[in-house]
Amino acid sequence: MEFSLFEFLQHATIKINCELKDGSTASGTGFYYQFILFGGITCTAIVTNKHVIEDAVGGQIVITALDDHGKPNFQDITNVKINNFENIWIKHPDPNIDLCIMPTPQLFGEYSKTGKKPVFAPFRKNEMADFSNLDIYKPTEDIYMVGYPNGLGDNIHNLPIIRRGITATPFFIDHNGNPEFLVDCACFPGSSGSPVVIVNEASYSLHRQPLQAGNRMLLLGILYAGPLFDATGKIKKYLVPTTSYVSTDIPMNLGYCISAKKLLDFLPLLEALR
Repeated sequence: MEFSLFEFLQHATIKINCELKDGSTASGTGFYYQFILFGGITCTAIVTNKHVIEDAVGGQIVITALDDHGKPNFQDITNVKINNFENIWIKHPDPNIDLCIMPTPQLFGEYSKTGKKPVFAPFRKNEMADFSNLDIYKPTEDIYMVGYPNGLGDNIHNLPIIRRGITATPFFIDHNGNPEFLVDCACFPGSSGSPVVIVNEASYSLHRQPLQAGNRMLLLGILYAGPLFDATGKIKKYLVPTTSYVSTDIPMNLGYCISAKKLLDFLPLLEALR
């Protein structure tokens, strides 16, 4: 079915619930991305952070069903349970890149036992920012971050929370030499794995160019960490947690995001599985 841009965001993201080895639970955000392999073969996978699924022995991913008219049935929600959860994810080969993916065949295979069709909207290469043509982007862009902060969302209708902010550093320049950038947007536990996107309807502006007519949606990166003031006034970087907790540290309403271009590093790993 055809989605408007913001409807797309609602169905591109998913809530990930984890059961950890110690019996506790945690949650994070994931989103669908469609990789294009050699020969034009496509492979849709869920993207999230490694630390979201770390030590998870079981997981649940929430899926909305399509109705008989091919539209989302917000009254038909299923929690798909998956065992051995951490081990089915493909982790980014660089230990410093907090990303992992799970190809969807196992997830949708489990869901198909319900006899229903899932609602999902994957980002594709066309929605990824063009990192080969950087002159068209402004140093600061308005962005949206989609996910489940503190595990919050519309649990009855399986809808995420969409937040708004700006890029705090140019997303196309590797911040301090790392493939990441900062956003000025409130980041809470459960937001880990949230996609950060530009969304414009009707018109948008490019760097030093006239106003452009049309719609635009660009995937810039994936939230994974944020800076905090500790009790001594020292700034430290921390992974956005997957559980709520009490802390004396002071958040700065900034978030570190891994550049979306790092998703392309998974292509050789997926090719090797064919």
